[in-house]
Amino acid sequence: MKRNIVSILCAVFLLIVGVQSVLAESVAVKGDSIFILDNSVTGSQIVVKNLPDGAANLCLIDAGLSLLGLSADTIATDIVLKNNAAVITTYNNVSLMTDVKLVDVTSCSITDTVDLSECYASFQNGQLTIPCLKYENDVISVELGQRGNSMNFEFESYKPGKRHDRDDD
Repeated sequence: MKRNIVSILCAVFLLIVGVQSVLAESVAVKGDSIFILDNSVTGSQIVVKNLPDGAANLCLIDAGLSLLGLSADTIATDIVLKNNAAVITTYNNVSLMTDVKLVDVTSCSITDTVDLSECYASFQNGQLTIPCLKYENDVISVELGQRGNSMNFEFESYKPGKRHDRDDD
């Protein structure tokens, strides 16, 4: 019982003094880039780092897009990457309103890679099967039929495989 009272008193004291919890900044990862919202700068900013070494990537700074220019009462709360845009959720402490800010991130070359190391093709009974073919944003399995006794093949069918959508993250 005494421990609970001491804990409660300490918590109340910290709130009275104005000590706040430290919250982690919001992060989005796309390809080999990490996008971090940084509210330590007035108006907030986006910091970009490279995977896997965490080195600074100046793609937004060089393009003049890293500073968000939010008002003093507004903070950036979350970041999502969609196509070539960073969608930043903002919150204004005075009006108590949530809004979004869009930042063009095309200056950051975001490349997604698909691991195709497990892919192989097989030929059996006049059927050439390619189980892992990257076609646009999909990975599909394709079956080609042999034409006669030649090494010419024609498309017969395909099966959807693992979907790899560049817009996800």
